[in-house]
Amino acid sequence: MTSTEDGRESETVISVAKVGKLRPEPTGGREWVSTSRGLWIAGYIVLMALVALRLPLTRKYLNANVPADVRSEIGDDRLLSLSMTVGTVLFFLVYAVIIALYFSLAAFLDKRVIPGKSVIAGRFKIGSFFVIAILATIPVNLFSVVFGVIQPRDVPGYWAYFPSMAVLALAIFYRHWREFSTGRKILVVLSAIGLATIVAIG
Repeated sequence: MTSTEDGRESETVISVAKVGKLRPEPTGGREWVSTSRGLWIAGYIVLMALVALRLPLTRKYLNANVPADVRSEIGDDRLLSLSMTVGTVLFFLVYAVIIALYFSLAAFLDKRVIPGKSVIAGRFKIGSFFVIAILATIPVNLFSVVFGVIQPRDVPGYWAYFPSMAVLALAIFYRHWREFSTGRKILVVLSAIGLATIVAIG
């Protein structure tokens, strides 16, 4: 009786060992790696600082485009100046929210589309969509501040800059997505160009 039970127990142990060898238990889900949060925060702060420096240009632009009938209806220059100030502040606040949403979208793509990241200074992870988001926003605003350009889209080469920059960023990070399937590679390229051109259109 005892030998029979020992034999069954041995068979059970062997069977479990074989099953475990054929179908190993998954150790965990796929790890999604994103660009370091500190880099996103630093990029956002730098961008909004540049936008703040552009506010005098924005106010000048708004003031120059006030219709003559509205200007005559208001009458008082101080009231008009106050309305321009309020409009400028509202522009800054709305732009801050829009950029926060844009960076959130870029962070999502950065984490999901190309999980691989490069490491800088041995500490910060940086991804391709972070680079695209930064290059699509900061250089344009910096150019506007330095050269006093209210509408950078009027500058020659403006529309070509965004898709070209996105393709260049993908080329730099190509080793992270070169083994993707053809369909996923197309998704990567379209997502990168789309993320960049959102800023150009907006």
